[in-house]
Amino acid sequence: MKKTIQTPAFQNLLNEFDSYVKVKNYKQGKGIMYQNAVAEFLIWLEESGVTKIKDVTSRESVNYLEYLITRPKKRGSGTLGGESIKFHLFVMGLFMFNLLESKQIENGFYIPSYSESSGKPRNTLTVDEIKMLYKHCESDLERALLSVAYGCGLRRSEIEALNVRDIQLSKGMLIVRDGKGSKRREVPMSDMVVEYLKKYSTGERYQKLIGKNQIENAFFIYDNGKRMKGEYLNQTLKKMIEQTSNYEMIQKDITLHCLRHSIANHLMEKNAGIDFIRRFLGHSEINTTYIYAIKNKKQKPVVTF
Repeated sequence: MKKTIQTPAFQNLLNEFDSYVKVKNYKQGKGIMYQNAVAEFLIWLEESGVTKIKDVTSRESVNYLEYLITRPKKRGSGTLGGESIKFHLFVMGLFMFNLLESKQIENGFYIPSYSESSGKPRNTLTVDEIKMLYKHCESDLERALLSVAYGCGLRRSEIEALNVRDIQLSKGMLIVRDGKGSKRREVPMSDMVVEYLKKYSTGERYQKLIGKNQIENAFFIYDNGKRMKGEYLNQTLKKMIEQTSNYEMIQKDITLHCLRHSIANHLMEKNAGIDFIRRFLGHSEINTTYIYAIKNKKQKPVVTF
């Protein structure tokens, strides 16, 4: 027997989406498939115990993607193909924008992307693995690097370009002056991140410059006082991971960019708002491979160790 929507409010949303699709002319040869994709999502929500659209979070999006990946085809054998999964996710995005325009929801939930070529999500660390990594740091440099890459979510190129003046300890703010697309952004730092960056700046970094007749603006520097390169910073992270002697973590092949993905996931799990995460990571648009949360909590990222 074909499943149908049971919640009247959900049926109304589907009817509104049907009108939205026709007005926007989102057909592309797929016709009623747009409405069918939304209906399937709403029925899945009902079966998952969610009967109010405002209660949908990115966790439901994650779980729904997992459902799509394992869902059998309605015709033939096997599971949904990659293009079908991408279509469902695309329609979910249209549905979300319709909900925003009609003010059914105040903040948008975002949709995970799917790539057949990768076969698996980008490698990330869990909160417990991050704690382990901090625990096995052997220098202020290592703690500072982890704090900037994970605690502030900076790209490798942004870490390499970081200058002393960009670390505003008194304000608890880190400035990225030339991010991707030449975008400037301010990144809030947790108290723990501030403490680790202060220790490195006034300790290990200061010691490297003693006796050298030079002024170096770079925050991360070699023993000779020169700016550290991105590849060396990545090698430092590899060394830190090896120090844990944790086989599973070592096998993940974690890079600095993976730490950026890790903090994005952890912020999502704490239900940080999509707009906050977009600004935190320096995305010009809400179009990312990460999965984000809904509620717009304008607060600093807090990670307790």
